[in-house]
Amino acid sequence: MTTQSLTRCFRFPNVDFEPDVHLLVWRDKTETPLTLHESRLLEALCYCAGEVISHEQLHNKTFSQLDPYEDSGNHRYDLNTVLKPLVAKLDQHGKMAIDIEVVAPYGFRVPLPDQMCRLVHEPEQTKAPETPPAQQHDDQEFRSATEEIVKTSVAHKVSVAVLALMALGVITASFMGYL
Repeated sequence: MTTQSLTRCFRFPNVDFEPDVHLLVWRDKTETPLTLHESRLLEALCYCAGEVISHEQLHNKTFSQLDPYEDSGNHRYDLNTVLKPLVAKLDQHGKMAIDIEVVAPYGFRVPLPDQMCRLVHEPEQTKAPETPPAQQHDDQEFRSATEEIVKTSVAHKVSVAVLALMALGVITASFMGYL
């Protein structure tokens, strides 16, 4: 039996970042695990993609909600101790898969992802053998359940049409009230 989970995904040209399972999933389907703090740091950057996030904000988002049973008085968390190994994991043949830009003295920024979506993640060790390239559909395996419903469900299309007609009726009624 295969365990699957629906995860959030930030899709970049060479890698998908799935913060819910702390993974970088490369185009060749290999996976690079991230620590909890690496994943939280990258998630904060991706969530604010395109914007500069200050060192303090990034620190708070990365190290907040730590284990309540952990003695936090003995630890001083340093963003650089998380950032350096994360940058090493994002390096792909001398080029950054997700470029973490330092905007001195303001903070950090990553580019906007190509897509933000939800995926069904199947752990690497339980995956079925790959299908030959001739049988693969370009982006079908990455289509989320929501995308599938929006693209194929007649009930969804009817409900959207009904909602649009109701909105038009409300706008017309409110306009008529002003005359």
